[in-house]
Amino acid sequence: MKRFAALSLALLIACSIVVSGCQKKRISGLVPAQGVVTLNGEKVAGATVLFSPKEIGGQMGSAQAITDDRGVFKMTTLDPGDGVYPGEYNVAIMKDKIEGGLSPEEAKERYENPDKFRGQPIPEQTVVHEVPVKYADINESGLTVTVPAGGQKDIEFALEGEVDLTPQTLGAGHGGGR
Repeated sequence: MKRFAALSLALLIACSIVVSGCQKKRISGLVPAQGVVTLNGEKVAGATVLFSPKEIGGQMGSAQAITDDRGVFKMTTLDPGDGVYPGEYNVAIMKDKIEGGLSPEEAKERYENPDKFRGQPIPEQTVVHEVPVKYADINESGLTVTVPAGGQKDIEFALEGEVDLTPQTLGAGHGGGR
């Protein structure tokens, strides 16, 4: 019995060391990647910035960020602002405003009481693309960045173009109406 208790204690200590070590730095090799997004010279707040590695199958992974009120972003691979792996990336930037549809509470109600809502249509959902749609396609945006081994803190994405603020109907499975 004492042997079991000692083994259990040793296992608990080992697990604690592993868990506490993971909390300090969960991914090694990341470097800072931050910058600013503008559209026709104006800072863009609330845009989503996506980095996708040009090289498939390597160590690099995708990263994302959301711009703040000044259009500034700090890329995140796993933990907020932890950065990216050095290398070449294709970039997509989008800012969509979705309206209508079901609130979370209404969706839960319909899920829990399907018979009550059978045959009733779901309210229409619309999307307004607040950045030109071409920038949202990672393969067609024309945006790229190469992050050096020391990181980069002055990345600039100067987007240009007209924005159509007409709400578009969002259909199921259409990936944001794009």
